[in-house]
Amino acid sequence: MRSGWLLRDGKVVCALELADSPAERAALRGRTGCEGALHVDGLRTVHTVGMKFPIDVAFLSTDLTVVRVSRLKPWRIVRALGRATGGPARAVRGTERCSKRQAVSDERRGRLVLVATPIGNLGDLSPRAREVLATADLICCEDTRRTRALLSASGITAKGPHGDRLLSLHGHNEATRLDRVVAAVASGSTVAVVSDAGTPGISDPGAWLAAQLAAAGETVSTVPGPSAVVGALVVSGLPADRFCVEGFLPRKGPERRRRLESLLADHRTSVVLEAPGRLVATLQELAAADPARPMAVVRELTKLHEEVWRGTLSDAAEAFAARDVRGEIVLVIGGAPPAAPAGDAAVEAAVRAALDDDPSAGPRQVAELVAASLKVPRRRAYEAALRLRGAVARDGGTSGPG
Repeated sequence: MRSGWLLRDGKVVCALELADSPAERAALRGRTGCEGALHVDGLRTVHTVGMKFPIDVAFLSTDLTVVRVSRLKPWRIVRALGRATGGPARAVRGTERCSKRQAVSDERRGRLVLVATPIGNLGDLSPRAREVLATADLICCEDTRRTRALLSASGITAKGPHGDRLLSLHGHNEATRLDRVVAAVASGSTVAVVSDAGTPGISDPGAWLAAQLAAAGETVSTVPGPSAVVGALVVSGLPADRFCVEGFLPRKGPERRRRLESLLADHRTSVVLEAPGRLVATLQELAAADPARPMAVVRELTKLHEEVWRGTLSDAAEAFAARDVRGEIVLVIGGAPPAAPAGDAAVEAAVRAALDDDPSAGPRQVAELVAASLKVPRRRAYEAALRLRGAVARDGGTSGPG
């Protein structure tokens, strides 16, 4: 049995008791007087991912003598605990085993790989995606059943040298999986991340995990491929040079209204993911605000019953109101048209209002205010300010005494 502590500024933050065998672990669990201590099956790495302060890690020999203390800054990973003497080892399960373990080669650096998978047609799985999924040490997947079926259909086994390679990773447990993924990558393993369909990280788990590993200095890469968002965009017939991905909209409440208003005011093409049961309600809300806005409803992309419907929001709300729609649905909505330039009357009204608010303001100052608010050339606003100030001066001269 070995012991160690995590320290911050010389104070013990956490006590660790390391057990090397099932018997020792059983003894730890049943022993009294070890409140506040933690036991681990074997400590391969120490990391400070997610921490906001540095910690001091004390390493002890079997006789509980401190042999080394290392300070870990936030967002750092130590690939080994280190020998009692000499330089650090790559992976350690116990100080007495350090010399027996082979160091992980620098050439085999661990990495996190986000792998795109088919959104309907299994033929869309790329050769490189097959290679990564076949050789990855660990595969994080949104639903292990669906990923297992994909691997089986592709002739890839889910079993590895140490058992099942599949690890569930979804929105409810992504944070709790961080330690295991960090430890795997830090020890030189390749960890693949897949969603149920498409590219992980786009309205699916994976983006947060990738951000944590990248911030910790680990290698994060991707195998690009199928994406419902990009696929729907390119077949919609709407401008694709500038677009935004809204994902799933809030189901109800003021946040939903604000998102819809922001979406319709955006000049870029918007891509929205929607569930079949909420499709009609969403189309009706959008059509009520801007019935003539062009849009496309893309359903079951790359599947047998693929459908791409194009028209206006008003037509879409009417067309889908009486239909029993199923499958994966993506809405592609055209951007807001550019505002019409302000006319002369609007410019003069804005200049007049600015002069009324501050009669001492000069034509240049008024022109800058009006040009910024109406998005018109400053020269145009300046000329209007000169005309109106001249008119005010003439009216003032003729109406004065004398």
